[in-house]
Amino acid sequence: MPRTKNIRDFQYFQNSIGFKINKISKELKRYSSKMIDQYPFLGIPELFSLNVIGANEKEVSIKYIASVHWADQAEISRGVQRLVKLGLVKKTIDENDLRYSLLKTTAEGKQMHNELIKKQTERNKKLLKDFSDEEINLLQKLLNKLLLSSQKYLIFN
Repeated sequence: MPRTKNIRDFQYFQNSIGFKINKISKELKRYSSKMIDQYPFLGIPELFSLNVIGANEKEVSIKYIASVHWADQAEISRGVQRLVKLGLVKKTIDENDLRYSLLKTTAEGKQMHNELIKKQTERNKKLLKDFSDEEINLLQKLLNKLLLSSQKYLIFN
């Protein structure tokens, strides 16, 4: 009698959850790159950084941005330096810990952040066009649960 395949077994890479998540991530990055074409001085690290800095009312650190995006801290640091040179972000020294810099958008940076948020909203509307509100809520819950599982069980010791 043939063994019934378990849905949890790896069948084929194109059917794997990891493959699909990576593929979606790649498509989102490709779209984001096109989205910022009108800003040739911005790359993905700058976009990530400006998103996080602009979304926060209080000042944030480079370490915080890197943790939010699970990005390389050095890459984020270089992107932030670029944003500072462009006058989009203001950098100050943390009075509590002089080793850290705190970041806040300038008026120009806030304006650009708002423009980018509009573009990201358009992207999300396109991406989720064929989903009901209930499906979107369920997808968010499932992705959050999957993220927690990845952090809990996919740690290499």
